[in-house]
Amino acid sequence: MQIKIFNHNRLTQRPFFQDLINFLADQDDVTLRKIKATFGDVQNLERQIEDFVQAGLISREDKRYTNQFQVFTDADFDMTLPAMEPQQLNFDQPFFVAEGAELIAKLQVSQVQQTLANQTNGISLHFSSDFGRTVENLANYFYHVEKRVNLAPFEQQIYEIIGDVDLEYALKYMTTFLLKFVKKEVVKQKRPDIFVKTLEAYGYIVKHDEESYRFNLRFDDREFETLVFDDAHDFIAAQIRQCEAVSSFVKLGV
Repeated sequence: MQIKIFNHNRLTQRPFFQDLINFLADQDDVTLRKIKATFGDVQNLERQIEDFVQAGLISREDKRYTNQFQVFTDADFDMTLPAMEPQQLNFDQPFFVAEGAELIAKLQVSQVQQTLANQTNGISLHFSSDFGRTVENLANYFYHVEKRVNLAPFEQQIYEIIGDVDLEYALKYMTTFLLKFVKKEVVKQKRPDIFVKTLEAYGYIVKHDEESYRFNLRFDDREFETLVFDDAHDFIAAQIRQCEAVSSFVKLGV
């Protein structure tokens, strides 16, 4: 069995972890000797295995190793249920799905609602993205930089503008600039800084002339219910019913 991992953490993103769990899924009575015979070229093999065991990802009993997590399949879910109203669903632990399952496709096209808020003012930015976070938006950029995910070509261009800037610091300047559009249709900015350039690159603002911009989003006060999950099955069951992509908007504080 091949296994696809979602919600990677620093351990599950190791190449050896992926190879090991696929190996354990297809083998019985696996000893350390058998693992070494198969993965003899892996550096720090025993140390890595110990890390996986201590994290509760791999089980070791009577010197035998097995995967210590459920691998979800299509049979674990009713995928005919209708879509739900858009919600913000939070689950930050890795979970595992059998490769080839229809469930993977369902997850990949499902939607996540993303909000970027800051402490400087009450403005927040809202975006929708596919679950795989392949949509080009500001929330996904900061997520990919934080998680050290390989950046897409467009994100590489954004990185050349703002780099690994602190999210709170960036939002302070971006939202302060966007706040000007509440009272003005056209905002002058003779020397755009890196944050204005980033907003323009994403199309959130557009050039009106050489020294001014127009707002290209919308102001909205829509809110989304936030649900926090501690069980992977419950999260997946809800996530695959998130089908609506909400147009990006800016929400003003109270």
